[in-house]
Amino acid sequence: MAIIEESVIIRCPVESAFVYTTEAKSWPKWHGTMPEAEQTSEGQVGVGTTFRGTYHMMGQTLEWTAESMEYQPNKKWRKVITCGSMVIDDELVFDPAEGGTTFTTAYDVKVGGFLKLLGPMIVSSMRKQLKLDLANLKSILEAQA
Repeated sequence: MAIIEESVIIRCPVESAFVYTTEAKSWPKWHGTMPEAEQTSEGQVGVGTTFRGTYHMMGQTLEWTAESMEYQPNKKWRKVITCGSMVIDDELVFDPAEGGTTFTTAYDVKVGGFLKLLGPMIVSSMRKQLKLDLANLKSILEAQA
């Protein structure tokens, strides 16, 4: 349906950005619409790791689940998030930059069912929120560096 992609340069090492953004317990701290997130499988994050949480969107709180599909430490992490009839292929890319990390998030959003009618509004809302989330992430990681 739509691809939403944003990048931010963060003044912190790639390793720090990677660890922080792949830990479910940190997601509610920088995702403004995600009040809950947890890893539901045992062990370290890798391919096959599962997660669950809630997402607050357009006045509704929705439950989601996710599975890690690709895991390249300090380079790339991809998970597929399912939230009702919406599926988001979420790819995080970490590139070294002068003085820090270029962090890119790309959402490939597919909306089905009755949500399909709201698709353009959902995508617009997600695009605005992603910009805010990346600004939050930058502030948090730079304060820790």
